[in-house]
Amino acid sequence: MGGMSSQTYIIGRAGDVVLYDDTVSRRHASLEIDGDRVTLRDLDSRNGTYLIRDKALLPFSSGVVTSDQVFAFGECVRSVAQLLTVIRDLTGDEVAVEDSLSDTGNRLDSTQLGFSVAPRPRLSHADIVEMLERIDSAVAAGKARAEACAAVGITEQRYERWCKEHGGSSAERSLEYAELKRENERLRMLVADLSLERDVLKDALAKANGTQANGTQGKSNSPTPSFTLISDKKS
Repeated sequence: MGGMSSQTYIIGRAGDVVLYDDTVSRRHASLEIDGDRVTLRDLDSRNGTYLIRDKALLPFSSGVVTSDQVFAFGECVRSVAQLLTVIRDLTGDEVAVEDSLSDTGNRLDSTQLGFSVAPRPRLSHADIVEMLERIDSAVAAGKARAEACAAVGITEQRYERWCKEHGGSSAERSLEYAELKRENERLRMLVADLSLERDVLKDALAKANGTQANGTQGKSNSPTPSFTLISDKKS
């Protein structure tokens, strides 16, 4: 990376690169930049660091990484390019990005996630449900649950926690998804109503200010009343 040599940055809730998520440890991982070489290391984090590839979380402990790779720190998703951008903003040093990322308007589109959408700040409900469905399908086909969990890169404990949070069966997950959609729609309508109310108040305030200004002007610029003069003299 141009202008940078052998610097280590901590990723975590209390790190140089701050990730505000309750699944991220205070000192979750480190990113070492030495010239053009970038090394990512998990710092014995509570929820682990994972490389996201082909709809799976691959446990990652340490290794050289490239800008277009995407990692989950706990459940918080970041590409290496995003991390390097934060570091550039912290240090003021320009961080080089692979040419493969500069050919597209959205750098994250070049990552090979396997999910239907680009990386988000956090694993989405849809991403998690997809992994849970893969595990359930493998178990239904006769595979041990521990082995099915390992195939997508999560522990049985995480599987159980996700089932509690997102539903223990396809039917429950579909129901929860429908409820989430209804709640999102309710919140969307609430925001729309608040925006409309704000616009109405702005218009009312503007009219009130305009009326006040016109009233002030009226005292000095009101038209002169016309009078008909009647003579006392008799013709």
